[in-house]
Amino acid sequence: MVNRVTLVGRLTRDPEVHETAGGKLTNLRIVTTEYRKGEDGQRTDSVQYHSVIAFGRLAEICADYLTKGRLVFIEGKLRTREWEGRDGLHRYTTEVVADTLQMLSPRPAGAGGEASPVEADEAVPTASV
Repeated sequence: MVNRVTLVGRLTRDPEVHETAGGKLTNLRIVTTEYRKGEDGQRTDSVQYHSVIAFGRLAEICADYLTKGRLVFIEGKLRTREWEGRDGLHRYTTEVVADTLQMLSPRPAGAGGEASPVEADEAVPTASV
């Protein structure tokens, strides 16, 4: 059996970093867009939003290098969590647990107060668990 997800999309907001007893955890929100031509010849867009979570060293890399709007390639597995909301109802969320990340767009100059560590003609950083 295989549980594998591959996404190429843009971050909709800056990563949210959390410290846990087990180490760092980073939440990402990615948007992907699929373009199609309808029967009438008009282009239609199908937009999907994805929740992504990273742990450990990968979480640190996400926190250090990713910002809203960056184009990323992410591989991981799907995980569905269940919890009880404040209203007593059971809630579910499905997210991608990332184990590989590659930045496809360079970090903007001046982001985070530093010069860009990746120039447009250089290879972009890649991280795996």
